[in-house]
Amino acid sequence: MNEITLNCADAPNAAIANFLATLQPVSTPSAACTDNDEEDLPFEITLDRYTRDPWSVLEPSNEKIWKSCWFQSIDDKKRLPGFLKFLTNRKKAAFGLFQSPHPDEVTGDLNTAVFLVPYQQPIFPIDSQDRSKSDLIFVKYCLDERLTEAGQSKPKPKQIMQAQQQKMQRPNRQSQKQSSSTSATAKGAICGGRSGLLGNLLGATQRTNQHLDTVPARKKEKQISQIDTLSSGQVVNKFREKVEQILKDFGSSKKTEVMISISMADITREMTSMEEKAKVSLKVLEFVVNEAVEEINEEWTPYKEPGEFMDEANVVVYKAGCCPPEVMEDLNRGELPDEVKQEQRAMREAREREVQKKLRMLEEKNQKNASKHVGASMLNTAKRDRRSIEEIQNDMVDGQKKAKIE
Repeated sequence: MNEITLNCADAPNAAIANFLATLQPVSTPSAACTDNDEEDLPFEITLDRYTRDPWSVLEPSNEKIWKSCWFQSIDDKKRLPGFLKFLTNRKKAAFGLFQSPHPDEVTGDLNTAVFLVPYQQPIFPIDSQDRSKSDLIFVKYCLDERLTEAGQSKPKPKQIMQAQQQKMQRPNRQSQKQSSSTSATAKGAICGGRSGLLGNLLGATQRTNQHLDTVPARKKEKQISQIDTLSSGQVVNKFREKVEQILKDFGSSKKTEVMISISMADITREMTSMEEKAKVSLKVLEFVVNEAVEEINEEWTPYKEPGEFMDEANVVVYKAGCCPPEVMEDLNRGELPDEVKQEQRAMREAREREVQKKLRMLEEKNQKNASKHVGASMLNTAKRDRRSIEEIQNDMVDGQKKAKIE
């Protein structure tokens, strides 16, 4: 049999298992490990279960079910004596489960095996000067958990399903008995103990009503008025927690900058009230980001970058000494006071008015210069003649007479 690495854990299927000992089998007249048992045990076993049940006590056991063997610790850790003392003081046996190498004869599946370390360790039958008693350990193992009392005490899945089905069928039977008894009494009371057409009809209607009462009603859908709407304070607090988590992760990482994106559409998506939506603005969220940066680390530098849309913005946070020079220059400019802004606006509007006035004067001058070079004969060339034929002929005759006279 090969060497076995024995581990121990606090609970079944624990994430961490501590090394206990490296075991090597020792042959004795009473518990000899033969070559046939070489493939029974795996290379590594974890003891993660503890019990005081009677089946775990060291007693003469059925050799067809349980196999016993002595092992010796060959590592330098010397943890095995302390573990056995721990089991003896608490009177608990430690055991672990592993996959049996022998498949089931009926189903062909691999069974679950049990590896047991009883707290009552027997006396080693052979005295030897080469071996220390503290390095020896007696174990028992069973290649099919179902044959042990530990496996028999567990309820099988089929038994659990049958018990649940029986519980579900009992109320239905009782309701059917009650409905049949009530229908029979109503039928006898109406017909005076005699069966007739009217009595049968009335009894059938009552039975129908009773069956409809036993049918489970559908769950009512939640009305829109009952749905809790998020307030502006809840949305801002949720955004604050998200920003703080991002900044904490940024502080523990090696990155020199992190970008926090602000999207009003995503943040206010779950809000249904327009009044509450109006309270959550882009400036408020930017202030929340700046405040969170100051609370976590005052040496960090937040810088706002414009987003692709009007309701979006990006705030880049730089660690101390990692801020680019163009960003520092932009931040050092600062914002002008309102009085200076109004004065600059008034000067800009005055310049625009002067430019427009000069343009109007230039246009008027050009129109006057153009009107001097245009003759009177060229006016009204595209005008339509609205005179009748008679009027045109009379004007032509009058014109000819004037020409003769001249």
